[in-house]
Amino acid sequence: MPKPLFVAVGHNGLRITSLDGQTWAAPELGKEGETYRCAASGNGRIAIVGSYGGSNIFASSDNGSAWKTSIKDAQYSRYIRGLGFGNGIFLGLGGDPGSVGAARPFVLTSADGEKWDGPHDIPGKFMVRRVTFGNKLFVAVGDRGRRAASPDGLKWTDAPEVKAINTLVDVAFGNGVFVGVGLHGLRMLTTDGVKWTDRQTGEEGEHLNSVVWAKDRFVAVGAGATFSSKDGVKWERATNADAPVSVAYGAGVFVGPRWKGRLMRSTDAVKWEEAYKADHHLEAVAFGDLV
Repeated sequence: MPKPLFVAVGHNGLRITSLDGQTWAAPELGKEGETYRCAASGNGRIAIVGSYGGSNIFASSDNGSAWKTSIKDAQYSRYIRGLGFGNGIFLGLGGDPGSVGAARPFVLTSADGEKWDGPHDIPGKFMVRRVTFGNKLFVAVGDRGRRAASPDGLKWTDAPEVKAINTLVDVAFGNGVFVGVGLHGLRMLTTDGVKWTDRQTGEEGEHLNSVVWAKDRFVAVGAGATFSSKDGVKWERATNADAPVSVAYGAGVFVGPRWKGRLMRSTDAVKWEEAYKADHHLEAVAFGDLV
């Protein structure tokens, strides 16, 4: 039977796991200076990606306790910044946002989270940072309003005439559509990743940091507010407190990290409680059904 599991990752190679987001196993650490920044699940595995010195580091596990690791030279600039799963592969998104004029965006692909192919340069001036998969399509969002779609993670089509004011921070798929969220309560909708509609905003400073499909609705969590919607068009807003900076959903609960080393848990994404406090900062949480 599949084993549902939350995995939280962070600084000094920190990895911890939980079945319910409330009770967490003993932490596992790596080397000082290792930082895992993103995690995703698929193919019965959890994959995590980060950096150590001038290299990208990777780890994958099918049980949350035994990890297979690997490393790739990033030349101190070509780091993976985002990670997703779809079409049978893990897709790492990278680039150099500090470069002037062009971020040289690229992707890495992997079937198991351990052996990675690439980097493969992709079109575009600015990098994409978050990605989701649905309807046989990857949809990614990134810097300076960039929004793009790809059937395989390698060939990308960009949304035309984007504006920085419409920069999306995260994207999720559910109910046949993709929803992106961003600054000042920004919410947008697409079916193909290229044409975006139903633009809505919230209060000034009400930044939405994360969006997930939670069984039967989209849930967008931000600074001071949580929005929920079944279709990405009609939204309900609720005031939150102590919300995490990113969110994973599974086993009927929401879990995410908050500075410093705190893991927050909620059943409704509105009322949050601290479930765990780590000695080192946590960067990301993922949920998956392991084999």
